[in-house]
Amino acid sequence: MSAYSDKHPFAYGRLKKMRKTDEFSSVFRFRCARGGGGLDVLAAANGLDYARLGLIVPKKIIATAVARNRVKRLLREGFRLNQGEAAGLDVVARVKGKMPEADLMRTFLAGLRQCAQCVRARDDSAPSAPRALPTELQ
Repeated sequence: MSAYSDKHPFAYGRLKKMRKTDEFSSVFRFRCARGGGGLDVLAAANGLDYARLGLIVPKKIIATAVARNRVKRLLREGFRLNQGEAAGLDVVARVKGKMPEADLMRTFLAGLRQCAQCVRARDDSAPSAPRALPTELQ
């Protein structure tokens, strides 16, 4: 990690935001999802030392920009304070329905913890790299 992130472990800057479609697609393909009510939390390993967050807050679900921005701000703050648990993961929070702010945060944090466990369990149970076959003796 950089010197900045070592001094500021709770920072949430440009590096920790997912922006590209490919980054979101890889998380959706990994299929480690948890959620409840109106929020899904998805995660996948990213091969980095830090976690990244992607947010999906549709206009169809939350109509006003003020409300959408409030939801995104709450989710970013929850991620910022708990990003140590998700180190090495790409996390996507997808809002599917309206819910009270307290329930939103509780669901997000529970989903974040469960997804982190799911990804780590998959990494532990994944077979290691194939071993080279022994060469025949002459």
